Amino acid sequence: MPTFFILFVVLGFGLVGLVGYLGYLSAKKRREELAALAAKRGWTWTERDDSWADRFDDAPFGLGHNRQARNILRGTYDGRDMIAFDYVYHTTETSSGPNNTTTTREQSHGFSIIAIGTGARFPHLKVTPEGMVGRFFGRLTNTDIELESEAFNRAFTVNCDDRKFATDVLHPQMMEYLLTLPDLAWSTRNDTVMVVEAGQHSAVQLDASLKAIDGILDRIPDFVWKAAGL
Repeated sequence: MPTFFILFVVLGFGLVGLVGYLGYLSAKKRREELAALAAKRGWTWTERDDSWADRFDDAPFGLGHNRQARNILRGTYDGRDMIAFDYVYHTTETSSGPNNTTTTREQSHGFSIIAIGTGARFPHLKVTPEGMVGRFFGRLTNTDIELESEAFNRAFTVNCDDRKFATDVLHPQMMEYLLTLPDLAWSTRNDTVMVVEAGQHSAVQLDASLKAIDGILDRIPDFVWKAAGL
């Protein structure tokens, strides 16, 4: 029995070490792919710059502690400034144990941040794929803006303090375009249009999100840009 127990412990530590090493190799490969993409596109790649972790409003920004920004890509996309990075914040979780003991551990929360600059500060508009629960509570609290397309209303939740801005941006052609991207969650934040997703983006996912954001910006009416001073 002792021999079996020792073998079990050794195998357990070995498995943990293997998982950690494979994770390290995967992260290293991804960093190299992003750095290579930056070099190819004429972008800059920075391994870490935590100043980007506090430059934007609304969740997941401003939450927790030890907020970090890694794998920052900066450059232009279709003539517009772009920024993409891995955003991580940490929380401390406490749990109770036997004999009135408590244990604490740090929990990390990671997100993919991809944004293209607008050159203007628009009102904060948030468009997210909608489930039935979200739709119910959005209507109950009057926070979900209903538009003229019932198909769009079923597919997305729209939140914006400026309802006119939301309806001006989400015109029929814009809604038709967004319905081809049913999983896309995006918002106007500071002077960008941003896509935030849990986890990390690959180079392929980065391009897909940039293309989607670019399509949104191309469809914002001229009078909205003029109202913003552009």
